[in-house]
Parts: sequence; C-alpha cells; structure tokens
Amino acid sequence: MYFSVYNRLRNIQDWLFPGNCLLCRARLPAGADLCPSCDASLPRPEAACPRCAAPLASDAAGNCGACQQRPPAFDAAKAAFRYAAPVDRLIQDLKYHRRLTLARVLGRRLADHVAACDVALPDVIVPVPLHAVRLRERGYNQSLEIARVVSQQLKVPVSAHGAVERVRATVSQTKLAPEARARNVRNAFRISGDFAGQCVALVDDVMTSGHTAAALAKSLKHADASRVSVWVVARAG
Repeated sequence: MYFSVYNRLRNIQDWLFPGNCLLCRARLPAGADLCPSCDASLPRPEAACPRCAAPLASDAAGNCGACQQRPPAFDAAKAAFRYAAPVDRLIQDLKYHRRLTLARVLGRRLADHVAACDVALPDVIVPVPLHAVRLRERGYNQSLEIARVVSQQLKVPVSAHGAVERVRATVSQTKLAPEARARNVRNAFRISGDFAGQCVALVDDVMTSGHTAAALAKSLKHADASRVSVWVVARAG
C-alpha cells in the first residue's frame, strides 16, 4: 500500500516538474523519463520465438527449436527488450535498490510493446508472486509494481490479492544450473482464485530459462485457465 501511494505521488511530481533522463541525465520536459536518443538505444528484440520470446536469427520463422521439441506450459510470450545494457541496470535498480519510479518507466514500455504486437488482450493480469519471506525482505514485489502500470495503460485488471501465491521459498534461479531450475520451481505456486475459462497474462521483470513462468502457467492451467501468455520487460538468452 505504501509503495503504491508513493508511486502515485511521484507520478504527480514528475508531471509537474521537469527532470533528467534516467540514463544520460539530459534535461527533459515534464512527464518524460528518457531522452529520445537513449530511448532509441534501448535493446529492442529484432526477432523472437512467439512461444517463449527467445531471440531468433533475423531470418527465422516460427517457434524456436526448444519450443518445438518441448513446448512450455504457457501459450505465448512477449518481451519488450533483450536483457542487455542499459535495460538490465534499470531492472536491477528497480528490483534491488527500491527505485520504484522505474516500474512506471518499464511498465509503460512493456504495455506499449504488447499494444504494438496487436494481440488479443487477456481477461486478467497475474504478476509473478514473491514468497512471503522474500516479500518481507524486499518490501515490495517489482513484478506487481510493473503489472499495475501495464494494467492501467491496457485497461486489464490485475488479479486479486492472494489469488496466486508462491508457497515455496525457492532459491534464485540465477544461482542454479539450467537443469536444476525446473526442479527448483516445481509445485512452487498455489492458485486460490477463480481462473476457470480465463485468458491470463503473467507479468514479470525478466525471463531467463522460462521455468518459473512455465511452472506458474502449469498451475493456472490446472485451475482451468484457458490460455496463459507471458509478458516480460526483458528476455535473457
């Protein structure tokens, strides 16, 4: 609650008073966050697998080889950026350094990317949840903060509090070898909300191997969700 109020107040402040580009510190008009040059330099994907958003060769078509051999539990994925400089630093600053205004910056661009892809909008957005212990340590869920911005811009509701929970305190996926990541998030989520027949979009900051999104999508499909897409700010790989 505190961080949501804080974000709203910062939004008002940013619109009333001009600021500086988050990357080069150039002076900006009120309401802007990146100068045109820095915004144009962000690592946008050129070609990506429609199923998992992994980068593809520019002349490739269709799903990547991994998705053809073993399709993930989610049905489609969109990533606004590649996980590379300077987007990686913006995400890390949001995630680990409490720069919550970056949720607005990244969330807006994720929403713009989804809108530009002209996909059918889901019934509900589900931010990838943190375990209660991690949430207490950090004080906020960066995926929820991003999801709120996307929700506001695309007019799609965010799932109710507690509808999706992370019930296992898994270790960070970045610390694990690829073959251990699926085991790490197996049965990590509990669904208590009613998602029967609904199209769901999972929102997260970064997708690396896709195992977390796949585990959550599998739980939602078991709860009778009809379709699960994944929307992330950045895709590694």
